[in-house]
Amino acid sequence: MLNRKLFFTGLFAVCMFVSLQVNAASVSYFLDQSNDLEDGVSYAKVTISDSIDHVGDIEFSIEVIAGAFPEALSNFGMQSFYFNFDDSLTVDEGNLVDINPSWSVNTNKNAGGGFGKFDFGLAGKGNNRTDILSFRITDVTGDSIASYAFSSGSEYFAAHIADYDSSVSGNTSGKFAGSSVVPIPASVWLFISGIGLLFGWKRKQQVRITDESMNLRHNT
Repeated sequence: MLNRKLFFTGLFAVCMFVSLQVNAASVSYFLDQSNDLEDGVSYAKVTISDSIDHVGDIEFSIEVIAGAFPEALSNFGMQSFYFNFDDSLTVDEGNLVDINPSWSVNTNKNAGGGFGKFDFGLAGKGNNRTDILSFRITDVTGDSIASYAFSSGSEYFAAHIADYDSSVSGNTSGKFAGSSVVPIPASVWLFISGIGLLFGWKRKQQVRITDESMNLRHNT
């Protein structure tokens, strides 16, 4: 009886985990290309998620990875962010909400740094740079997370990050872009492996019970 309870407890946990993933899906990307610093370093992370509080909306969160930069100075942070959308959709400035009110939204904006033009450019001023930028896209029919991980070139997103130590490159700011998917955390793989072991154990239990039943019949 205890084994049966353990099995169904594990099965319930799997169902809950899958349900959460379906209802709150998210994908993250690294910005690991630069026109100023070394390429191949994760300078910022862009996460696109299905909104939990506003069902049907898409949420963006962009985080500067401060440890990837030379020494941060007093006004270090992100000053602009650029992204695209699938051109089969209709998206304009009015669909972008919950943005820092001191930031502006521009269309068909050149990110610079050799990274080309993007459908949207969000920009702040030097005195309101930020380590984390977030906003939400609402009232767009037929969109999904994949609708905004899109580019006619190789880079999905770009950002201008400023006010780091100039002694490394001679500049205090640079443009950073990328489309590298963040790997699934090891903890998730561990969870999946554990579920596999649970089902494997259950199968062995069933085989053992069947063998014992057959032996009992044979002996009688």
